[in-house]
Amino acid sequence: MITEKGTIKTSTPLTEQVHKELNKKPFVLSILYIVLGAIILALGFVVYILSKAQDSYGIVLLACGTIILACGIIILVAVRSAKNLTLKRRKVDEAEFFRDHLMAYEYTDGELTTTSKIYYSWLIKIRETANYLFLYNTKATAIAVDKNSLPINELSTIRMLLGRSAAGAAQVPVQVPEQSVETPTAAEVPPEEPFTDLTENKEE
Repeated sequence: MITEKGTIKTSTPLTEQVHKELNKKPFVLSILYIVLGAIILALGFVVYILSKAQDSYGIVLLACGTIILACGIIILVAVRSAKNLTLKRRKVDEAEFFRDHLMAYEYTDGELTTTSKIYYSWLIKIRETANYLFLYNTKATAIAVDKNSLPINELSTIRMLLGRSAAGAAQVPVQVPEQSVETPTAAEVPPEEPFTDLTENKEE
């Protein structure tokens, strides 16, 4: 929404959907590691049992499979733990967009716990999903902006401030008002020459 100051302010509760889109890549990677590790581990058991020299490839496959499987499980547990902790504390991200920076406010259980001023040039990465914009102010943390809560013109303005194209597949442009010609005020208009009439009478 547009505030009285002319800024755009958004409020995004950190729901399960937010975490699903934010952590999609780590989640997919964890599943891939688990599946791949399980396959290599099973293959290692087979090779180890069938191999005459039981200290060769079977042991190497068992070790690799165990490491990859363990990495997948650790990533999956970390993603789910972060999600459960955020949902338990009912966190909300608020962002107020100014011309050259944004103010980020984090609420935990309804209480304002974090306030930070972030210039757009400080953002490390901007990632966009189907429903959200994720603004990474550090490599590990991102501010969530719910795109569905904004009218198309406000979302387009935010995207332009972030250096991105206008919102939507059609790239709707932001309506920029035409520059009006300012009428000079009384103080800016120079006074008439007081002796103009006298000069004209002399010439006649």
